[in-house]
Amino acid sequence: MTFARFDRYVERHARSVIERLQAMCRMPSVAARGTGMRATAEAVEQLMQRAGAGTRSFKLGSGFPIIFGECGSGPRCFLVYGHYDVQPVGQLTSWSSGPFSATVVDGKLYARGAANSKGDLVARLAAVEAYQKSFGKLPICLRFIISGEDGIGSPSVFRFASEQADLLRAEGCIWDDGYKDSQERLVISLGFKGITFLELRVHGARTDLHSKWGAIVPNPAWRLVQALATLTSPKGVITIDGFSSHIAPISAEDAEALKHITLDEAELKREFRITHWLRGMRGHTLVKEHIFGPTCTICGIQTGHTEAGPKTVLPSTAMARLDFRLVPDLTPALVCDLLRKHLDLRGFHDIEIIELGNSPLAKSSAQSSVARAAIESAPEIYGAQAIVYPLDPSSGPVGAICGANDPPTPVVSFGTSYEGSNPHGPDENLRIEDFLQNIKFFGRVIHHLGQQGKQHRSGIRSSSALVLDKV
Repeated sequence: MTFARFDRYVERHARSVIERLQAMCRMPSVAARGTGMRATAEAVEQLMQRAGAGTRSFKLGSGFPIIFGECGSGPRCFLVYGHYDVQPVGQLTSWSSGPFSATVVDGKLYARGAANSKGDLVARLAAVEAYQKSFGKLPICLRFIISGEDGIGSPSVFRFASEQADLLRAEGCIWDDGYKDSQERLVISLGFKGITFLELRVHGARTDLHSKWGAIVPNPAWRLVQALATLTSPKGVITIDGFSSHIAPISAEDAEALKHITLDEAELKREFRITHWLRGMRGHTLVKEHIFGPTCTICGIQTGHTEAGPKTVLPSTAMARLDFRLVPDLTPALVCDLLRKHLDLRGFHDIEIIELGNSPLAKSSAQSSVARAAIESAPEIYGAQAIVYPLDPSSGPVGAICGANDPPTPVVSFGTSYEGSNPHGPDENLRIEDFLQNIKFFGRVIHHLGQQGKQHRSGIRSSSALVLDKV
């Protein structure tokens, strides 16, 4: 089947689809602040219905709605995950234009959430609409699960996965994270690192004191800093007792995949404005550590007086937030247990550990049907083979969605962004050309999955004929 008709439809309706994306990006759906969430959820449901999906909204407890949509038919079903919430905008002065103005400048749409991940959502629904307008009904069943809590730990997603496991029973899952690298190569991932997000708290005097008491009153800020210093070495190696012994060796399949991955080190250092990588790593060692290395990251520290003007105080509390990105065979529960024992052994019994959120890792094979559909469809649209990451360095509620049933659902992930999209940072942006290209790509993935089903059914019929012939 030729896709000329599909591509013409996408190109004729490009302006309309871009306007849909701009409208979505102008909705300030910041989950951490709770702003604009209901209106955005309703807009997502309307977009799904426009694409021909039957929809249902799940509001679990006090959480933000999960919008569920189903379209297509047939025995083969695939999940499509996305989210409509966005990260806080940070300092407005760091943005070249309003973070929710959705301005297009030099072929790039600037807005919080454009790359992460409203662009992916609008592109996929546009592809479903274009496919049905061009060829008729979808050859497969697609179930969209669109969360409003991706940026705050996805508590509703975990509950949804537990209570609605039957809705998540599928042959594969398409996630919403991916980009073109600095060499314009599409990156496809076959899984995600796990994550555990923690807060460490230390308490001192009942209130902040004049710093004249510093010679005799314990300082929780120093206490916290001293504890944090035991978690990694000066070179950035995680030194928590027993941590490294739980990391699984890299499989032969993954080791082979790593050989085909490169990082544009010079360009990335220029983009990040740094002079070197940790421990002087480079080449294959850098790639291996980026993909299969666990992390222990201090995300923020809060204590004492940090506002304008001098104020000499001895803080009453100190707090640090850390995230650990987890690789096989590390789990959130294991890391929390190891951290507690590590701190206790060094006399830091008084440091409180608060779990803020976590998600297990999810990892799949390149041989799954959903992975093959993405990998084999890429050259037609992108002009070259995609770069396949066996594990994406980022994290999300993938383990909850894909682990809701046994065996776990295979996952593949790709997206609309590029190396300079700067998700989570100021001037987050999406190139319009990439956005439209991804619509065409998703249409081919749908078709490829449908063709797999036909080949499978044909193989069954052939096998049955052989059996009958032998009888």
